[in-house]
Amino acid sequence: MPIRIRLMLAFGAAAALLVAIGGWLFVAAQSSSMLGSIDAQLATAAGVAGRYTTPVSGGSSSPASLPGEYLLQILGPAGDVTASGQDAGTVPLVSGTALRRAAAGRIALTRSGEDESIRIVAEPYVGHPGYVAVAAVSLESYSGSVRTVEGGVIAGGIAVLVVAVSGSHLLARRALAPVERMRREVAALVRSDGGAGIPVPATRDELATLARTMNDLLARLHASLERQRSFVADASHELRTPLAVLGAELELASRPGRTKEELSDAVASAAEETTRLVRLTEDLLLLARSDSDRFELRLDRVDVGRILERGARAADRRARAAGVQIAVSAREGCWAFLDADRLREALDNLLDNALRFAPPGTSIEVRGVEHDGVLTVEVLDRGPGFPDEYLPHAFERFRRPTSDRGRSGGGTGLGLAIVEVIARAHGGTATASNRDGGGAAVRLVLPATKPPAEPGAAGGAGRPAP
Repeated sequence: MPIRIRLMLAFGAAAALLVAIGGWLFVAAQSSSMLGSIDAQLATAAGVAGRYTTPVSGGSSSPASLPGEYLLQILGPAGDVTASGQDAGTVPLVSGTALRRAAAGRIALTRSGEDESIRIVAEPYVGHPGYVAVAAVSLESYSGSVRTVEGGVIAGGIAVLVVAVSGSHLLARRALAPVERMRREVAALVRSDGGAGIPVPATRDELATLARTMNDLLARLHASLERQRSFVADASHELRTPLAVLGAELELASRPGRTKEELSDAVASAAEETTRLVRLTEDLLLLARSDSDRFELRLDRVDVGRILERGARAADRRARAAGVQIAVSAREGCWAFLDADRLREALDNLLDNALRFAPPGTSIEVRGVEHDGVLTVEVLDRGPGFPDEYLPHAFERFRRPTSDRGRSGGGTGLGLAIVEVIARAHGGTATASNRDGGGAAVRLVLPATKPPAEPGAAGGAGRPAP
């Protein structure tokens, strides 16, 4: 059901309730006012009842008639009619408990009969202790007046409801018109896959806030879509090269007349490309998991110095082949709550990056420091450093200092991106800079203290595994 219909029905129901309550209060007030006026007139008539009544046992003379068709009686202490006016009869209009109350003070009551209802006022008869003067009148005129008032209230209430419902429908339609316009504009943007937003009304109200929020959402969605497209395109490009090399090696190996050495070289080359494909696929899978908030961490209290030493030993063979030394310095007792495997993965990527550019005869420094609940891990080299225009984009995916995508160049461009994802998953940061005197420095700053029982994902990158 459309919102404007729901608003119209809700407003109509509220208006009907208010009209019903208001009408009931108005009719009640009018009827009470009319009864009050009747009671006042009856009290006046009861006060002069002696003038317009004659004793029931006295003579045949008829009492004078009181204007207004009032029925008058004077009741004795025993409840019998001692005097009555015209048409009042000899049956007491008040008896029992009501009579005893009337002997003590004025009372007013309504008595309904088969033909009509009457209003009665009874009070002590002045100058005659124990006697009660009674005045009564038919309520036919009163009932007719009440029905007239009720009819007017119902007719007016219906008119008010019609106007209220029509007005609420018009107001809801006009109020929701900008929302419907924004819906059409958003639908058009979705169909056109455009990156522009929708116009923001100059009303400075909730609709303007909604428009700005929708523009922010559309901008984020568009940026996410562009990143996804770029990611898929770059991933396809990266996978194409090793697959092409692998296919070529296998094709050459399958040709007849190949020597054992040639077959061995072809298999070794194919194995190398396969290893690269596996590594690239794992990196792409890790980044895809971080984008979908499925990048999990297994936090534990670990010895950071030992992790750094193991990473350095694993890279030692490549370092010696390149004529480079790896020096590790970590304070004794440098402990932190983190995922040891993920930290080692980040360290391996940083060492791989440093070994690619460190000149022979230089040293790569690996430092680990824990201070005031913060762990800082640095990898520094004496290579050419990062180009100034590259630094702002160092941790973007498939970004390289050069345009070379070959194995001897800048790698796949995912190493630093993975380092940054791991840092954010721990709730930390990763920064890249150039050292004074030449060389690159990459720093990880991670929380070293134990996290809460169920911490959320840091920057949307991941969460500790249970």
